[in-house]
Amino acid sequence: MFQILFRRSTIAMSLLALFATTGLAQRAPQPEPTLIQDVFLGRERDETKKFSLMLRDGAIVEILEAGTPAPPGVRVIDGRDLLCLPAFVDAYSNIGCETPEPTKDQDQPVSVTSDVRIDMRLANRKGVQPSFRALEAAAFKAEDGEAWRKSGFGAALIAPEGELLSGSSTLVSTRAAALRDLVVHSDVFAHGAFSANGKGYPSTLMGYMAQLRQFFNDAKRQDELERRYAQGRPGLRPPHDDELEEGQALLVRKKLLVCEADGYRDMERWFKLADEFGLRVGFSGGREAWRVAEQLAERDAPVVLTLDWGKEVEDPLAEDKKKKKKGGEDATEDAEPEGEADSTEEAGQDADKADKKDDADEVVWEYKEPLGVRVEKRRLWEEGRDCALRLSEAGVRFAFGSKARKPEKLLADVRKLVEAGLAPDAALDALTVEAARLIGVDNRLGLVSKGYNATLCLWTEDPLTEEKAQVLWAFVDGFSTEYERKKEKKKKKNAGAKPTEGLDMSGTWAVEFPDGEGIKSAKLVLEMDEDGNITGSIFMTNPRDDTEVESSIEGALSGEDVVMEASVSFGEFSIDLGFEGTLEKDRLEGDTTLSAPFLSEPRSDAFHATRQPERLR
Repeated sequence: MFQILFRRSTIAMSLLALFATTGLAQRAPQPEPTLIQDVFLGRERDETKKFSLMLRDGAIVEILEAGTPAPPGVRVIDGRDLLCLPAFVDAYSNIGCETPEPTKDQDQPVSVTSDVRIDMRLANRKGVQPSFRALEAAAFKAEDGEAWRKSGFGAALIAPEGELLSGSSTLVSTRAAALRDLVVHSDVFAHGAFSANGKGYPSTLMGYMAQLRQFFNDAKRQDELERRYAQGRPGLRPPHDDELEEGQALLVRKKLLVCEADGYRDMERWFKLADEFGLRVGFSGGREAWRVAEQLAERDAPVVLTLDWGKEVEDPLAEDKKKKKKGGEDATEDAEPEGEADSTEEAGQDADKADKKDDADEVVWEYKEPLGVRVEKRRLWEEGRDCALRLSEAGVRFAFGSKARKPEKLLADVRKLVEAGLAPDAALDALTVEAARLIGVDNRLGLVSKGYNATLCLWTEDPLTEEKAQVLWAFVDGFSTEYERKKEKKKKKNAGAKPTEGLDMSGTWAVEFPDGEGIKSAKLVLEMDEDGNITGSIFMTNPRDDTEVESSIEGALSGEDVVMEASVSFGEFSIDLGFEGTLEKDRLEGDTTLSAPFLSEPRSDAFHATRQPERLR
């Protein structure tokens, strides 16, 4: 009896301890209920599209009329004059996922004493690991999420890469949290490429095609063996094989296979493989996707454009195009046919430059390609850049992905597409609702609408048309990040005296800061118009990782006095630089003013800059 009572008492104490522990367990952080008042919904400041948004429990619970008072206990954010857009979706990124090399041999070792084999080794899986999930290797740094949010991205598809069948991708949100709280969709697409790491077969395009065919035929055979075994028919129990199981899912079109391909020839090869085995395919990269736009539209094969166009090729006809645009057709009526006088005119100009530069330290003669070659290179570069325009015209579904680049660079390239003629609304859709639809989460992401996730951004300007557009508030799953508004720099026009005759800031300048801390030098590449207005780029080295950072710089030359301003971003912080100096031929001296978040007040230092010798062509 005593033992029974003792056991009951022990059980009761254990239950009390369990309840007490459960009650003391730490709750996951919750987003604060928020009312965003009087914000414009969309890219334009249209008073008819001004509303207030009520955010609660990570979702948009109400879209209210502008001026609606806030209920008690709710945080209020003033959205006046701000544009509210759905947070962007990065539809293809490799950040945070290091793809492992597949285990090549998955059968018993070959006997070295047996006769020569007449068939290939069983389960040779070089380059094949469709069962791998990016979630298994995901490792995100806080600065990765910060970079996405600061550029307006609320979600990113993390994908494995570089193998014939690399594995499946995972959609994560960009807020700062544990990985388990970031995962939106754990298993999205299968990913493939015509490549395989490691030694041995396969290592050529022919081998890659043969390996993929062998794998999908093995998956078919595995399915047949499993059905026979389930029916009780003669035969050994089929082996357990996760890779073949994933292959079967691809064969029955349960999952989209997104293939890495920039060239249209590779896309056609994937089409043939898809026709042979009944696969659903899409593409990432897609620089030449416009060449197979009709096939993409017919197959409803989506493309995630990574906008990797390579270094921009200088347009050799840019000056002629500017003159035509400025002066109309009359301005070029008497001009010589294109290219005829190119070599003689340029030779004469170069000779004049050489005569004027008697004091040059060094003259370097450099080969210059014929005009026709340069025009063709520019045409090919523009074809790659304008791929999204051609896909849009053909009705092909597409989204944008950063791959391994910074998200701010992706947004800047999308802005270039808009400048080149892509409709801004089409670009916005590709960054938001189309990307969400492609991934299969368009019921929660991609729109600012009641019932959708509170994953949105408040912008100072339209990010698709204005380079100065800045995110002031980023909401991801209702959790907010606020950013300090940058000081708007007005373009300085030279309202003072004209530049002193013979002085010009155009050229490449090496800048030194003798007393600078951390940053000792910089490079300026400048152009100056006849009124003295200066534009160009400043290049500086990030003191943290030695990478080169480029930013725009502008200013003016008045008499002999130079004033220039620039804002340079180093990851999560920016510095503002002001230059004031006196120009004397090829040397500029003066003072710089440095403003940064880590400085309590602006700091002044001396600088001097020297124009680099001009390379005569």
